[in-house]
Amino acid sequence: MKMREPILVIKLISLDFLITLVSLLIISSTADDSADSSSRQTQSHTKPNIVFILADDLGWNDVGFHGSRQVQTPHLDRLAGEGLILNNYYAQPMCTPSRAALMTGRYPIRTGMQHKVVINRQRMGLPLHLKLLPQHLNDLGYLSHAVGKWHLGHFHESFLPTSRGFESFYGLYNGKGDYFSHLDTELGMTGLDWHLDEGPNRTDLHSELGEYATRAFATRADQLISEHDFERQPMFLYMALTAPHSALPHDPLQVPFQTEQQVTGTYHTQRRKYLGMLKEMDDSIGRIVASLKTKGVLDNTIIIFSSDNGGAPNGFQFGWGSNYPLRSSKGFFYEGGCRVAGFVWGTLFARRAGQVATEMMHISDWLPTLYDFAGGNVEHLEDIDGFSMVDVLTCRNLTSPRTEFVLNFDPLENAKSMRVGKYKYLLNPEDFFVHNDLHDWYQAPGEYPGTNETMIPNTHPAQITCENMPQDIDLKCFSQISQRYECLFDIDKDPCEFHNLIDDEGYAEVKEKLLERIEYWEGKQVPPMRPPVEWDANPKFFDHTWNPWTNDPTIHPTEPYTCHPKHCPPDTKINTKKLEL
Repeated sequence: MKMREPILVIKLISLDFLITLVSLLIISSTADDSADSSSRQTQSHTKPNIVFILADDLGWNDVGFHGSRQVQTPHLDRLAGEGLILNNYYAQPMCTPSRAALMTGRYPIRTGMQHKVVINRQRMGLPLHLKLLPQHLNDLGYLSHAVGKWHLGHFHESFLPTSRGFESFYGLYNGKGDYFSHLDTELGMTGLDWHLDEGPNRTDLHSELGEYATRAFATRADQLISEHDFERQPMFLYMALTAPHSALPHDPLQVPFQTEQQVTGTYHTQRRKYLGMLKEMDDSIGRIVASLKTKGVLDNTIIIFSSDNGGAPNGFQFGWGSNYPLRSSKGFFYEGGCRVAGFVWGTLFARRAGQVATEMMHISDWLPTLYDFAGGNVEHLEDIDGFSMVDVLTCRNLTSPRTEFVLNFDPLENAKSMRVGKYKYLLNPEDFFVHNDLHDWYQAPGEYPGTNETMIPNTHPAQITCENMPQDIDLKCFSQISQRYECLFDIDKDPCEFHNLIDDEGYAEVKEKLLERIEYWEGKQVPPMRPPVEWDANPKFFDHTWNPWTNDPTIHPTEPYTCHPKHCPPDTKINTKKLEL
């Protein structure tokens, strides 16, 4: 009887109602099919566009969102304030190693890029068997472009950006250059280093003499954004600015005159020029954001901002950056050399918008993180050191998967540094600059001679403040027990690195644990690259331009090297064989 009730009900339903019901079912089915079809058509287009902006030698205190009252970075400050500021974020102490870590997801000790930087005339670059970030993203449907500074090798065409996953490259191959003439001089050789590479076609841009580099980069980015078909595929834009890195020694800090005239807050001529360079950098970032908005794709774009290392303060390498209150400079293992300004911006980070992240992060984490955001399976990434930080950045899980990182090991300098948890160990902390004693804390020159930039405590949640500097501080980071230049710091309690704990018996187990982790990672280290410079690279042989100069893509052997006597142990052995990475 119960089985027949529906039949009886159906018999009582009018014919008109049945027709209406069938029509609704058909429409519903068609709509579902259409929705599924639409979803399939737009699925690839919902992947976020990625804009990665890398500043060059930007100091910790060279942005407003860290509390500086001198700098004029309104665009950066607004993006940082709306996004998520990364306050426990580290890069390598110098540019080539940081760029290598970013592009490979590996520590430089595992790619041979841990000793200093690529020099124009060296057969040196990221090993060709390594798959780089743009190549990974291209596999997921992205079109990748690079603008700005490369500095990862150019001795052979196979090491150029357009051979490593980028559809186009506009900028300089080397590590520095004149902001107006685009010339670079190294070891007595001068040539143009300004190029437009599109696929296999390479053009040396002699015609852009006088174009200010930072503005030219923004113009190129605007062009790429305006011409890209975002409905067809997402874009990865790698914007590696040269600012505020110094130019050439005869005129190191370069800025358009009108911009320099707008800078206030310091009497110091070179610091004022440096601040002008920061303003130009900030304006260029504002232009990129405006281009994305005009194109209608800003809401589906992730913007990442990072420096490649700390700033060069107090005239070091002609720079006038400020890492204050962090200690020391680029090229050093202290916080001022490697703890860098950074943030993420975009709708994907809405749950953490306006916050300051204190979770540990390293520049090698960007490759798996961006691959994850792009829809890739991180488990498919082979032999990397980085972690996907998607869950941390989007507030799914505020426990960072990273608990340690290698700052650097350089066997040619017997320099080592690593952080495990809240503790950081340093041996010969100068790293790349063993002849410089920049162990101090450097405030930027103030408004009047004899004054420093005034800092108002706790004006911004991302600002770091420290106790008053002790009178008996150890500037040399020296251990009376081991008679070596080594330090141990509790970074959580002592971010300004005032208190060296290396000889404190209460921290003996901490030191032992750090040395165990260093020994583990040293077992994974490959020999560092340090090939000799070559006369054949002279720009005069290539229409006075810096260009690839050989048909042999082999990375050359490491030349013999003499360590600084205060650093290298007596049994130091130098590997002179060709690198097999």
